[in-house]
Amino acid sequence: MTIAETRAAMRGARRFQRVVAQDLLVEEASANGVPVRLYGGPSAGALLYFHGGRFLSGDLDTHDLFCRELASLSGCGVCAVDYRLAPEHSFPAAFDDGMAAAEWLAGRVDWMAVGGDSAGGGLAAGLATERVWGWQMLFYPMLDARSRQAVLAGPWPNAEDMQRGWAAYAEGHRDDPRVSPLLAADFGLFPPTFLVTAEIDPLREENLAFAAKLRLAGVALEHHEYADMVHGFALMTGEFAQAGEAVASAAAALRVAFAGR
Repeated sequence: MTIAETRAAMRGARRFQRVVAQDLLVEEASANGVPVRLYGGPSAGALLYFHGGRFLSGDLDTHDLFCRELASLSGCGVCAVDYRLAPEHSFPAAFDDGMAAAEWLAGRVDWMAVGGDSAGGGLAAGLATERVWGWQMLFYPMLDARSRQAVLAGPWPNAEDMQRGWAAYAEGHRDDPRVSPLLAADFGLFPPTFLVTAEIDPLREENLAFAAKLRLAGVALEHHEYADMVHGFALMTGEFAQAGEAVASAAAALRVAFAGR
């Protein structure tokens, strides 16, 4: 698909999400010039969330229902970030937008976590190589721009699409830990982590490698593997029971992390 078609497909996938929490307070804001959407009203703690889309697609609307559900179930504020996309904006644009939003949110809450799915999960973990957070939530994150999966075919988005995203966003910077958190020098600096992986996912092996390194470094890890699920499944709450379970588990973990801060 072209970039335009990829973005349209991502927006079209909203039909697979169930409608929830329409009465939740939602506000638009500018976080040091970066558009953000705030869910849940004033809160002492918040999750800074980065949407997925292989750095090529996704926006505040593609993940709106997902963020609404996280905020509603956890009772914690969620701040979704509309970072710049490749190929129009390559590295470090998304990273810089993430850091700018983080600095903005940190001045407004007492406790902050970071999270994201796919490219957004990799972006959240990349930020954690530069700054200390209280906790992180990662859904099947893109963690290694050097990866060359042997099997390119499979459910969309497949390995070929992942590699297209890396090429558009990070060419020339694939070894930078801010791009590839799997290459971080000290895994002990990562915060307690909630990780969701999917069995039918081209990123599964690098996700499992990341989990192993976290455990070896003594980082608290809550890892949920979902059999028979594909990359991106957590947004398909209208299609898969496992998607609803994953979101509920993430919200519960966020609530516990915030309560124990």
